[in-house]
Amino acid sequence: MISNVQAGNTAYLQQINSKDKKETTSVSEVKEMDKVESLKEQIQNGDYKIDTRKTAEAIAKDLI
Repeated sequence: MISNVQAGNTAYLQQINSKDKKETTSVSEVKEMDKVESLKEQIQNGDYKIDTRKTAEAIAKDLI
């Protein structure tokens, strides 16, 4: 399921010219790093809570 999304994103980015691709990639990387850093901080502080309902739904959909 995740690989399909990644493959779709790659195909989309290949259609964008190189100038737009560079701009898109840099913005995307910054957002991803901010999210990763935020999650790391939450885990270290013990504030991160797993959404068990959402996780269970995603697992169930993947199994079907």
